[in-house]
This record gives sequence, structure tokens and C-alpha cells, in this order.
Amino acid sequence: MLANNRWIRASGSLHDKPISIQYREDWETVRDADHMEICVQIAWQADSVDDSTGFPALSEQSRILTFSEHLQQQLEPAGNALVSMVIAHDGVNQWIIYCRDLEVLKEGLNQIPTGEGLYPIEVVADEDPSWNTFTQVYQAIQQQA
Repeated sequence: MLANNRWIRASGSLHDKPISIQYREDWETVRDADHMEICVQIAWQADSVDDSTGFPALSEQSRILTFSEHLQQQLEPAGNALVSMVIAHDGVNQWIIYCRDLEVLKEGLNQIPTGEGLYPIEVVADEDPSWNTFTQVYQAIQQQA
């Protein structure tokens, strides 16, 4: 099942710094139907942060957006993975991705164009069949609503 591409955005502050969280509208349908039990977290630590907003400088935001689009284009069409949440806070952009097969996901990551140089990312993966990583953030958002 391929998720729709409608996102819900929540914003606020965390430790007196702005935070933006976006998540897929139909995440529960995918979680319940697609057996994506591996959670992959990708983090991008910005080189420069705008002190007034807490977010990366505009030039770096452009690269981050491009990378985010590539993630969806390379990982989702085969139905192996879903970019389920994106968090931006204190100069760090984080993508929470769920997948079935980590090797297939790695192949997709390796297909992301790097014509402007490698992306400054860190990647970690863990078994998470209940989507606990996602739901902890999601529940925190719901409590603030």
C-alpha cells in the first residue's frame, strides 16, 4: 500500500526553540497493513543556524528540501518504505522512515543523486514493529493540541 502524500504539520517550541513536525495523514493505515517493522532515522545537522528562527540558513534549507524530495522519490515507489515523519528543531532535520527490507532501503539511499556533494547525514536503524518511535512523537503532539 502506498500512502497518500498529504502531510499534517505541527509547530511550536521545545526548550525555548522552534520545532516543526510533519507526519503523513494516513500513517495508521500503512502501519496496520504494510508490515514495515524497521525504523530508520536519518539526521542532518545543519552547518549554520539562523538564530532568529532556530532553523538552518536558507541556502542549506534548499539542500535539505531537495534531499527530502529524493528520499520519497527513491524509497517509496517500490512500496518497501514510507517517509512517515519529518522533524526540524535546533538545526537538526530528522526523517523517520519505516521499511520492510533494510537492504532495499540502502539501495534506494545509494540512488539519491549527489552531484553537489554528499549529504551530511547520519543513519540509524532499529526493529520497531509497533512504530514506537513514531507514536511517541505523535502522542506528544496530540497532548499539545
